[in-house]
Amino acid sequence: MRYVYKVLLALFIPFTGMAQDDLMDLLDEGETTEVVDATFKGTRLINMQTNETPAPGVLQFMFLHRFGAINDDFLYNFFGLDNAIVRLGLDYAFNDWLNVGIGRSSNNKTTDGFVKLNLLRQKRGAQPFPVSVTWYSAGFLSMDRNRNFDLTSDRLTYVHQLIIARKMNKSISLMLTPSVVHFNLTREAAQPNTVGVLAMGGRFKINQRIAITAEYAPQLVNPNFRTGSDGQRIDYQNGLSIGVDIETGGHVFQLHLTNSRSIIDPDWMAGAATGNWLDGDIYFGFNISRVFTVKEPKRPG
Repeated sequence: MRYVYKVLLALFIPFTGMAQDDLMDLLDEGETTEVVDATFKGTRLINMQTNETPAPGVLQFMFLHRFGAINDDFLYNFFGLDNAIVRLGLDYAFNDWLNVGIGRSSNNKTTDGFVKLNLLRQKRGAQPFPVSVTWYSAGFLSMDRNRNFDLTSDRLTYVHQLIIARKMNKSISLMLTPSVVHFNLTREAAQPNTVGVLAMGGRFKINQRIAITAEYAPQLVNPNFRTGSDGQRIDYQNGLSIGVDIETGGHVFQLHLTNSRSIIDPDWMAGAATGNWLDGDIYFGFNISRVFTVKEPKRPG
């Protein structure tokens, strides 16, 4: 019997060694493909949408807040709180490619809804792909009684974006977002109904919980101005913002300075960013997000 065991062992060992060698060869050849995740900490950079969406089955609550301008009698207005603008939003990820959401902003009493589609994902390994590509479309309905609208459709504004993002390394992520903003009704005759914007932004990760962010959104059409309530021309300033992301478990705190008081996409990209950084027209704000697991992911087995 001992002789039989020796024969079986002698036959088995070579095949075991061959299997291990084959497995190591596959790993050495880089046959696996890995999806690059966590390009940014949140679904928003500062004002900009990012390529990120919540995990499938996760509901996200977002609270966006902008104080008044630093140079607008800051102490009298209680550090800008008296002139604050807020937005409350909920969005849900049905799967890893579809994210939908709704929101309400105090700016022009605007209700919005959006859809976000992950079209392509950055990958590395055997079949690499250099960038993540996400489509974002949103509609905005102003309920402001102080504006005269002949038709309900005049209250509507739309934004469409192609978000192209790349995680350069563990510390640096960049994003380029060609965008189109369409106003069914503009505030002034000189203002075009459709505006092109080439938004861009980036993140520098300091450690696992803190990152520095920045974004810039130049318009691609003229005239870059609007008319104030007193009839005077107000030159438009392209949106420029800098911020800090702080992650604490299920929360992400985003603190920032921006020259745009408005929060909703059409305004900060194409008409409301009138603040000049050199003149102190800067608004302090923050975004807070909290996620809730509604549907547990399916586990293997």
